[in-house]
Amino acid sequence: MIDKNFYLENLSAFDILIEDDDRQQAEAVVYRVFSMLQRDKIWLRDVATEEEIFEEDAEFLEEVEEELKELDEIYEFRFDEFYKLVQQEMKKIQPTPNVDLIKDDYVDEYEDEDNLFSEEDDFDEDDLYDEEEEDDDDDDAFSHLSDEELNLIEDFILLSAKTRFNFPQFVQDFPDGDEVFVEGEFLLPLIAEKAFGETDTEIAGKMLSSFMMLGYQIDRNELIKIIEQKGKELGLEILAFKIAADSLQQGAHPRDIVRQLGQLLGG
Repeated sequence: MIDKNFYLENLSAFDILIEDDDRQQAEAVVYRVFSMLQRDKIWLRDVATEEEIFEEDAEFLEEVEEELKELDEIYEFRFDEFYKLVQQEMKKIQPTPNVDLIKDDYVDEYEDEDNLFSEEDDFDEDDLYDEEEEDDDDDDAFSHLSDEELNLIEDFILLSAKTRFNFPQFVQDFPDGDEVFVEGEFLLPLIAEKAFGETDTEIAGKMLSSFMMLGYQIDRNELIKIIEQKGKELGLEILAFKIAADSLQQGAHPRDIVRQLGQLLGG
């Protein structure tokens, strides 16, 4: 579960980028390492079984954390302060939602007798996807996952995001929108694009193109203001999305990722 190559390769990439005075790209890489470290620490502490825990993994993560602290002192990335500030700002905007309750209710929907994800069920991964799709998608890292499994993560993050502000009122105020539109065309794209470092202007441009194709219109400057405001309110969800994306790339199952995100989003 602990991918040492990920850390070594990205930290090496950081060294090269920072030497080339590419601060922006270097910062993006080092924050990627920071996000993965938070995920792995949660996994090691709360998810991993005794058989999966190796002393060398714990020691390796400690070494990475120490290296990040040293980089923080040199380049002032302010990792710890960033994480604490995000949590504080979320609490100012609205009391922290009971994400554990959301998580339990949400996961329970997928753990009835007919559910593929029940921990008591011994299911064959081959049943999760069509054999023909397997042949066509050999290069797809997520081809072994069903749409329902992948949607677990997006839906869980959306559930949390909608507790950070008055979502029903926001839907009413959103120009020409409805709940499904706001969730799928505004809220989720905003979280995803922010997670991967897109600027408010870049996000607005992509949304406007999508809106136009669907027959919706909104003033560009107004949309940028909305994106800026919601980006501040959804800081934890944005961080959670980035961690989830990294976790998927490293082979974690969506169900396990949801459990990890509950730790983060629950504050």
